[in-house]
Amino acid sequence: MAAVRLAAVCVACLGVASAFMIPSAGFGLRAALPSAALRQSSTSKISMQALDELKLFVGGLPWAMESEELKQAFSEFGAVQDANIVYDRETGRSRGFGFVTFTEKAHAEAACNQMNQAEIGGRTVNVNFAKQRAPREAGSFNRAPRSNY
Repeated sequence: MAAVRLAAVCVACLGVASAFMIPSAGFGLRAALPSAALRQSSTSKISMQALDELKLFVGGLPWAMESEELKQAFSEFGAVQDANIVYDRETGRSRGFGFVTFTEKAHAEAACNQMNQAEIGGRTVNVNFAKQRAPREAGSFNRAPRSNY
């Protein structure tokens, strides 16, 4: 009975711990990092405004697509600096969208024009220039204020 209880506690702890893990393309899971460390990347020397001109949002991706496959699909338009698929924090599964960053604006524009509404892996993808997320209030989970009920 003690072994069963110990196994149940281990499974519960593993479930909680995995909720704080972040999928990393090609390296399995890595421990959660402070938000400042997550924001730092090899492109941190480039201003966010310049990055927006080089970064594409790609939506409607096949669920099984990997970041390397995304990079290969867009590399025909020019040098791809970075390509990543966004994963769900809790399940670790793809959320069906990702981002591709090019080294030159002309390459990003060509890819955006030619890949928008193209078919990848049997799915029609939407490609647009990435936009910065709107800032959210701390602790609000981006919800509308509660009404008096």
